[in-house]
Amino acid sequence: MEKTTIKQPFPLWALISLGTAYFIVGTSSLSVIALTWQISSGLDVPPADVAFLVMVFAFAFVVAAPLMQVFFSRFSRFSILSTGLLILAVGLILSSVSPDYGTLFASRALMGLGAAAISPMCSAIGAGLAAPAQQGRAMGIVFAGLTFAAVLGTPISAWLGTLMDWRLVMVVLACVTLGCLAGVRLLVKDRQKGAPISLIHIVEALTSLRSGSAILVTFLQMTATFCTYALIAPLVSHKFGMAETLIGLVLLVYGVHGVLGNVISGWLSDRMGSEKIITISLIGIGFGYFALFASPPLVWLAFVSVAIWAVFGMMFHSPQQQRIANIDPDRRSLLLALHAAALYLGIAVGSSISNFVAVNWGYEWTPLASLFVLLLCLAVFLLSLTLTKGAGGKGRDHG
Repeated sequence: MEKTTIKQPFPLWALISLGTAYFIVGTSSLSVIALTWQISSGLDVPPADVAFLVMVFAFAFVVAAPLMQVFFSRFSRFSILSTGLLILAVGLILSSVSPDYGTLFASRALMGLGAAAISPMCSAIGAGLAAPAQQGRAMGIVFAGLTFAAVLGTPISAWLGTLMDWRLVMVVLACVTLGCLAGVRLLVKDRQKGAPISLIHIVEALTSLRSGSAILVTFLQMTATFCTYALIAPLVSHKFGMAETLIGLVLLVYGVHGVLGNVISGWLSDRMGSEKIITISLIGIGFGYFALFASPPLVWLAFVSVAIWAVFGMMFHSPQQQRIANIDPDRRSLLLALHAAALYLGIAVGSSISNFVAVNWGYEWTPLASLFVLLLCLAVFLLSLTLTKGAGGKGRDHG
């Protein structure tokens, strides 16, 4: 049985090491985007084929994350996390020596398997390290790693690609991953095992009203995000007439305000409860999408709209993880694995919707597609709260 471990003082450095592991996962998954032209030239493949390297990582993650909870539940969460970091490092090394596209493709799948062991364990361990009253802050620190991957990881990968061969960039990422592994082993003292899990537990989690609807909300929120984010560069260029030199600034504004939203949400969630913060977040995201769609073509309005979207968008993740972690503490690792899988599935589906909308109606319509998916997300969330209102018992979200 997974028990909440209350440690005093607040385990800041342990949580930072877990957040760093999250950062490595996010950076590794998106690094090929930053190195598109170098990989295309080095392996003599079309640039568009690099997109499949992102997809294979995501789909390997989606399939492996819940299944690992079944086949490796007898091992401690710490051991699974450490093994995942080692597998990710091996995948990065294999990428660096790939003689052809097929080998690189296979190495990306291996990296997805490693990431599938890392992310859920980081969340599960992080949720158990802090006292219940500090859990929102703890989850915010852990998930900040993924936020910083979007802000810094991809740009750093692109910058390194201008200084060295893309294969050496993969070696650098592998070394950072091994350094993170050393930090986790030094700073994280959690050695608990998860509860025994079988395939039927996955089915129960997905079909249960409370946990199933929570996982669906995660999927829909991330799908809505990538309906616009996947093509944000051509969107702001076509709609707002933004110069190519400003696209990087748009991404920086998104990332910085995303970090701000993540920090705010952890603090507020401990004081107001995760469900209230999720509601505020989803409504605020909707305003951001509407502003992107309806604003006149003024550059400064693009920056304002992106900032609103980013702040409220990143406010969602920490309280959502906190909520899912407390649905059933006995199955915390499994539920957080399904949550992580839903994130990556949402990335894949949202990117596909973005492409479909852009091809058929134009980039300017992608925020409206995001808004429609978000409204469905909000409806599912509010309906699930209504149907479970007043239901006490195990795993009831505090706050």
